[in-house]
Amino acid sequence: MNINLSYLEDITGGDISVIQEMLDLFIQDIPKHTGNMMAFFKEGNLEDLAKEAHMLKPTVQYVGLFQMHEDLKQIETLAKNSGDRAKIGELLDSVKAEAEVSVPALKAKRDELA
Repeated sequence: MNINLSYLEDITGGDISVIQEMLDLFIQDIPKHTGNMMAFFKEGNLEDLAKEAHMLKPTVQYVGLFQMHEDLKQIETLAKNSGDRAKIGELLDSVKAEAEVSVPALKAKRDELA
């Protein structure tokens, strides 16, 4: 798992306490959003799935989770266009797996900054 905090460091001016606070938010947000996306997909609610993917994109980009960001862009596009449900399902599985690995990695990175 490659966590890259350079963008987050840039936008915070390198303020460690602000970076830690933002990481705490991301650690909470990522599982919440991925859980919501899975639920929306199961319900067939592609409109809310697209919105949820859109909301999560900046969060993962801030911490350098670029593959997850690309997967979320594809999910958003496919869901907005009522696209291939099988492909959306594959992408959601990938995002969920990435989240399960990235959240502990973000926690470890946050602890390194303490």
